[in-house]
Amino acid sequence: MKNTFGFLVTWLIILSAPVWASTASIRKDKVNVRSAPSLKSDVLFQAHLGYPVEVATTKGKWAKIRDWQDNIGWVYRPLLSQKVKTAVITPERVNIRKGPGLKYGVVAQAECGEVYKVFKKQNGWVKVGYYLENQQVGWIRHDLVWGE
Repeated sequence: MKNTFGFLVTWLIILSAPVWASTASIRKDKVNVRSAPSLKSDVLFQAHLGYPVEVATTKGKWAKIRDWQDNIGWVYRPLLSQKVKTAVITPERVNIRKGPGLKYGVVAQAECGEVYKVFKKQNGWVKVGYYLENQQVGWIRHDLVWGE
């Protein structure tokens, strides 16, 4: 009876624990995303500078990542940055606004798959801009981007 109770408590703790996935961005250009945590494994695709990913787990110096299209693979951990936050546009086209709300004018438009640096979050909106130039552009609704 004690063993069964201990087993059930252990499983309840495991199942109720939160998933500790975190976001990161690719810190170099043309980073290989591999099928396994090894330089000898197949390259599934290449990720470009600033590309946002979710880190699902780590194994040694490798991170298992997932991107906005649910592609999964392994990246060498030193090639990831958790300091610089980025986001990718998910709809076909979105408006970038002057402020965090629909009442603000449109200053630019962004297309599906474009990656932006995230500068700030506020009330369901994210302030985005250009990664390399470190230049702010404007605000996009939070639900129209992935990765920040």
